[in-house]
Amino acid sequence: MYRALLIIILFFFTALTQPCFANLSISVNPSDGSNALRFDKTQPVGGLNKQQIHIRINSTNGDRYQVFQRILEPISNEKGDILNLQAIQTETLPNSNSSGTLYLQNSDHMTMGEQLVYSSAQSGSSDSFFVAYSLNQDLIQSGGSFRGRLEYTVRGLGNGSSDLATIDVFLDSAQNLKVIVRGGHEPNKVLIHGADTNEKRADYINISFSGNSGQEIRIYQQIDTVPQNESDQSLKADTLQIQAEGDGEDLRVEGSSALLPQRMLIYSSNKSEDNFNLYFLINPDEVQQQDAGTYMGRIKYIVETAQGMPQEFPLDIQCEIQPVFTLNITAPPGGVSFGHVLANSPAQEKEVLVTVQSNLHKPYQVLQDLQSSMVNASGKDFDNTYFNLQVEIPLGQTGQTDYLEFAPMKTGEYPIYSSDARGSSVTFKAVYRLQGYLAMSPGDFTAPIRFSLNQK
Repeated sequence: MYRALLIIILFFFTALTQPCFANLSISVNPSDGSNALRFDKTQPVGGLNKQQIHIRINSTNGDRYQVFQRILEPISNEKGDILNLQAIQTETLPNSNSSGTLYLQNSDHMTMGEQLVYSSAQSGSSDSFFVAYSLNQDLIQSGGSFRGRLEYTVRGLGNGSSDLATIDVFLDSAQNLKVIVRGGHEPNKVLIHGADTNEKRADYINISFSGNSGQEIRIYQQIDTVPQNESDQSLKADTLQIQAEGDGEDLRVEGSSALLPQRMLIYSSNKSEDNFNLYFLINPDEVQQQDAGTYMGRIKYIVETAQGMPQEFPLDIQCEIQPVFTLNITAPPGGVSFGHVLANSPAQEKEVLVTVQSNLHKPYQVLQDLQSSMVNASGKDFDNTYFNLQVEIPLGQTGQTDYLEFAPMKTGEYPIYSSDARGSSVTFKAVYRLQGYLAMSPGDFTAPIRFSLNQK
């Protein structure tokens, strides 16, 4: 009994463990001999970051079959950021197979869905081939260590046989430095007007960057083309100023600085990201010396790091200098008023400040109009012999006058100042002197004086 029972158990056990030979099997191996698809952190100079997988198919049943690939697990980093699938391109290598048909011979990006890479010959014979994968670092938006998994499947046509294999994907990526330079009102242009003397009115350039991997980043400003008007006259160096707004620790521009033609460092830091504005202002002390017109030029910003070629960002400059031709009169406190005038008292003097601003660069005159002699309430005139005018032009100011010495006032309109040939701006004094005399009538005397500006 014991021997018969033992034989029955052995037969039953053998039936359970009898080997089953697969009709189709697939194996995948990186061509570099490793056990995973690994991409270098740094992209090779002059080429793509490329790796290859050797796929082998063993077929024993003589039926046709096909091979597919897909992303089994999303390729993501430690922060959960998923890799842009456009960043990995795939293609089969021509003539790497012995028979059958290779697909994906034109490069395409990886997908989560299945991609047909190979169909066998009619005989369904075993074969092998290579699939290449290339990484485009420029399309990777996040830095870090990425990991995912690819799946390869072989399926028989007309039968249910199949097999699959998987392989891990690893890549380390330093986040790409991304720099944006754009105008505040128009992306590629800065518009400046003659009244832009403060940040509330002025146009600006915004400079931002992200993805800096801890290395020093330096940003320079340089004028490519000095702004010129329609007559090829250049904008004077001190007419435009820049004023930076951002983290003062990293900005190299303090206060309002002249827009100089030479290369100028405006920012440096080791930050991973930052953002600042550069406002373009008009220097009110210099704009009056600039011819009116539209001035066009070009400026660029150069971004440098320890690695990689410098990046350049050019923008157009358009500066509108409006015509200026103004006259401003500043009377003394209380106006031009002479009080307690007596025949034997000392002469009294009052100063009026006359300012002319012009950027037309054409000669002009300042005219004075004394419509009548000063009279009192009784209609009595004050003798103009004792009411005099002198014009004082400070040193360094140009122009001329007929009133270098005190001379009696005249009624009517007449010039008291003439500019130089270029119509330069000026500030001068009109000094009025009044002296009492024995025959003058008592009372309060008044007379209106009008100033005007006349271009020659």
